[in-house]
Amino acid sequence: MSIRMLIVDDEPVICQGLVQTIPWESLGVQEVDMAFNGKQALEKLADQSFDLILTDIFMPEMDGLALAEHIVHEKPDTKMIIISGFDHFDYARQALRLGIEDYLLKPVDVDELMALVKRVRNKIVAHKERKNSLLQDWMAEQLRHRLFHSPLSERIKEKHAPWTGRYRLLISEVSGYAYLQNTLPSETFEGVQEDVRHVVEKTCRAYGIKHVSLFGHENELLTLVYNEHSDMLDDSKLREIWGDIMEQSPYPIQTVSSSVGQSLSECYDHYQEGLILLDNVRGKGSGLFIESQQCFKETVDWKGLNHRLLESLLKGDESKLEAFIHQVVAEVLEKEKTFSQMVERCRSLEVALKQKLQERFPAKSFDRVALRLQEELELRKWNTSNVIEQLFLCDLIHLLGELKEDGQNNWMIEKMKRYIHKHYQHDLRAAEVAERHFITPNYFSMLFKKETGQSFSEYVNGLRIQKSVELLLNTSNKVFEIAEYVGYKEYKYFVQVFKKQVGFTPTQYRRMNAAQESREKQIES
Repeated sequence: MSIRMLIVDDEPVICQGLVQTIPWESLGVQEVDMAFNGKQALEKLADQSFDLILTDIFMPEMDGLALAEHIVHEKPDTKMIIISGFDHFDYARQALRLGIEDYLLKPVDVDELMALVKRVRNKIVAHKERKNSLLQDWMAEQLRHRLFHSPLSERIKEKHAPWTGRYRLLISEVSGYAYLQNTLPSETFEGVQEDVRHVVEKTCRAYGIKHVSLFGHENELLTLVYNEHSDMLDDSKLREIWGDIMEQSPYPIQTVSSSVGQSLSECYDHYQEGLILLDNVRGKGSGLFIESQQCFKETVDWKGLNHRLLESLLKGDESKLEAFIHQVVAEVLEKEKTFSQMVERCRSLEVALKQKLQERFPAKSFDRVALRLQEELELRKWNTSNVIEQLFLCDLIHLLGELKEDGQNNWMIEKMKRYIHKHYQHDLRAAEVAERHFITPNYFSMLFKKETGQSFSEYVNGLRIQKSVELLLNTSNKVFEIAEYVGYKEYKYFVQVFKKQVGFTPTQYRRMNAAQESREKQIES
């Protein structure tokens, strides 16, 4: 952490000499400014803050002691070092009474001055870190208290930290959270929240932005950024910071920001406004949204759209139905004002479609078809149009399955098979495949057995053994390496399954085929 320093002396040559000849950056002093008397120093202090002031005593308009007295009362965290050409006990005593860090005589020994500035700088940094830590704790408790009515601790009540400044409240979601939950390994998914928070906090620190972050929901990261200087929180600076966050984050993030607030009493209102804004922009891509993009929403012929949806379903072409559902969801998202309204509209279309099918085909039992889109969805997790589209599509496939007599679920089963063939080498579970395709594990097991004649585990084992046979015949890899490659963590279990399906152990099978090839070559020769 670096500090800012102001050098005050009525002799410009001395000021410039001190600024230019001493390597202040090596001492942790980032910025050095000059003033030529106490009055000029106060003018600078009115517009900006300094951590350390190095001042002469005798100067026109306002001397160093008068300046020190003002600083002690108005800027108590600012440290001062006095440099004087007069070795007078009264001056030194008065300076020490005011809390001046030290009193040096001219001509100043440069090494002594550098050592003193370094010591004072370390003292300033330690004080800042303690103060920032206390303020951060205070801010975090205030945020929880004002947004979620969490009780304030006695420590916070007793040590009420006075704070004046500006803040902005940001609400962030990982886009496609439900998809990640269904597809990532559990140990990887458990780290998603902290991975995102780590990037946000690291970037805020890099920009020197004070902040506190906490989770209001498993996929709702609240970040309160605050600073004494409002220009550090303007829109352009915030976009710059969040641009870096988006580049570094391992997952896409969608964030909305409040306007600049001046009192934490407004924090709850900013939170509620942020939730509304988030619903407005949810599903419209990742990034930072500061103001809702209000636009004219054209009226939609919902009755006509429902009719087209029914016609598409009755054609029975699953691939064309998938393309049409993509078009429908995109159209609804464009016309509706918010993401939640889009979801409700898709639900309404689905219910109306189900009713139409029942009216047209009274002998069928569409009421027994469970529709996932009609279930209660946590839109902080199911927060992309793509995942809503997949739920909608799977529901229509199930309705189509009730409509058709035979082979109604072939399309879904083929899609599941493609997924299994792509991931069979991993620790693949039936529940994972079911969740990935938005159906319950029980329904998945029943459907898979019905359509393939095999259970999920039988199918996966058959696929793995088929791949292992190819590797045994066509490579020189060791048997345990092949077992690991096709997805078996335990070698003994692999041998057991292989022998059950093939009739031989992997080693016996390889030797037998090698011997057969050798005999065939001898016959040919």
